[in-house]
Amino acid sequence: MSTTKAKGFTLVELLVVIAIIGVLIALLLPAVQQAREAARRIQCTNHLKQLGLAMHNYHDTFGSLPYGQFSGQQRENSSENPNRATWFVAILPFVEQSAMYDGVKGSMATSAANTWPEAIRKTVVEGFVCPSDPYGGKIGNDGFQGNYSACAASDVLFQATFADKSGTERYGPNMSGLFFVKSSIRFRDITDGTSNTLMFSEIRQSPQPECTIGNYWNGWAMESMFTAFIPINNPEAQDFVPGGPAVVNNPWRETLAMPTSGDSAQTAYMPRSAHPGGVMATRADASVSFIPDTASQLTIQNLCNRGDGLLIQPF
Repeated sequence: MSTTKAKGFTLVELLVVIAIIGVLIALLLPAVQQAREAARRIQCTNHLKQLGLAMHNYHDTFGSLPYGQFSGQQRENSSENPNRATWFVAILPFVEQSAMYDGVKGSMATSAANTWPEAIRKTVVEGFVCPSDPYGGKIGNDGFQGNYSACAASDVLFQATFADKSGTERYGPNMSGLFFVKSSIRFRDITDGTSNTLMFSEIRQSPQPECTIGNYWNGWAMESMFTAFIPINNPEAQDFVPGGPAVVNNPWRETLAMPTSGDSAQTAYMPRSAHPGGVMATRADASVSFIPDTASQLTIQNLCNRGDGLLIQPF
């Protein structure tokens, strides 16, 4: 009687196969992650493009870009409304969110933006969320906080009022960007050219529940805007105190001095991104660029200044 020996894998063969599979996974995983990040970056680019087009539609309708914000902290008359509203509220009808705008419109003359209907304030608008940010779409104390910030200035902040040649009271004489307190910048005011001036940039959301980065529903400080005073993707934010040295602060927040405004300090944020190597930004012509971390800070400051007359160096 003959017997047939059962065929199978030896332990050594199994170990070899497992090792090969492990090597293949190790080789393929970075490629898969890169492909996913590339898709997220494309989606982020589209979001920023749509915001730029929305601002152009707003400008075509009203003859200027919307205000950056209204705020009592910047010597805003609290009787003027919409109190504490930001540019985000102004362009809601131009990003297919007319229902949200109509829902808060009735509250604009009687209360501050951070007290408008809670259900609306806590509505996440996906077009303002970077898909690469793990904390994107955060709901803060005042409501939805997004990943896209408007350009306020190329350097320090100044929010005190001044009178122009006609005697009209205006805000921010050295606010070189496109959005600030009671701003109404027109495209013809961008003397450097719309392709040489930033309109939006990314910011990263903080895991800290009390942090107000990208706060669209409480224009009390500058949480929905950015400056180029601190380098992009700076790992350490700092406190700048009038007459004092810079000190390392919470990496999600920086407080910038307003040395001539009479106020002690002002919160603002630098461009930050969850995309590796740089940040996505919208220019005033609605085009979207990737600004690498290697770009000089002077170049970023020139991009944030609507009328310094300086050439933008390649990056």
